[in-house]
Amino acid sequence: MPTIVKTPSGTWKSVIRKTGFPTTVKTFRLKRDAEDWARTTEDEMVRGMFVKRAPSERLTLEAAMKRYLLEVTPTKRPFTQQGEKQRSVPLIAHFGKYALAGITSELVAAYRDSRLAGEDRAKDGKPRPRAANTVRLELALLGHLFTIAIKEWASG
Repeated sequence: MPTIVKTPSGTWKSVIRKTGFPTTVKTFRLKRDAEDWARTTEDEMVRGMFVKRAPSERLTLEAAMKRYLLEVTPTKRPFTQQGEKQRSVPLIAHFGKYALAGITSELVAAYRDSRLAGEDRAKDGKPRPRAANTVRLELALLGHLFTIAIKEWASG
């Protein structure tokens, strides 16, 4: 059974304590939202579908990519290191402010399509479509970032 309390700031805090799961807490503006979230989360726990999302909801792609470039990239060959640093720039520009949990397949597909179409303009202002392999390598970097975040950082 979740505990829902009103905080001094006027928001509603929902706390779920269930045997076998970490204590899960989330704050909402409306009591109804807190109740709905608690009900859904508890149901996921009972069905064995619960995934702790809090770390991935707080970590932005920009912060995760910087960590990846500091921790993972140096273990690779120098040529690969240089390529990953270059490929990270458009990824950070497009997804940088998104939380890892907020990056959906639809957003990634839109990014892919805009890169292939050249919607990001070159310095002279003309459309500059990217080669399919360039976009593929950028998406591979994004995919490996998520793999590392899930397996090693426990925030994917």
